[in-house]
Amino acid sequence: MNLTSFLAFFLQFVNVLGNLLIYAIIARVLLSWFSMGSSGTRGRVAAVIYDVTDPILNLVKKMPHTIGMIDLSPMIALIAIDLLKAVFLYFVAYLITFI
Repeated sequence: MNLTSFLAFFLQFVNVLGNLLIYAIIARVLLSWFSMGSSGTRGRVAAVIYDVTDPILNLVKKMPHTIGMIDLSPMIALIAIDLLKAVFLYFVAYLITFI
């Protein structure tokens, strides 16, 4: 495996990982709209989604992120993930052109 094919694999991996994080945040937002029973217990899938997205959203929640009663932290996290993914992919693709 040469360096170019490794970097191409790494580009694809980062792209898929970023997309999975985006889908997990969207799933968390959708899960927050529905009550999961009277006791508030979550299923296994919901628990995994919350465990994956908690570090990202807790980092965003340290900034001012509300407009009235609307929590904008998921939207800020989605924009940040997409922006970081695009910048990272651009720089690695730029590096590949010089190899």
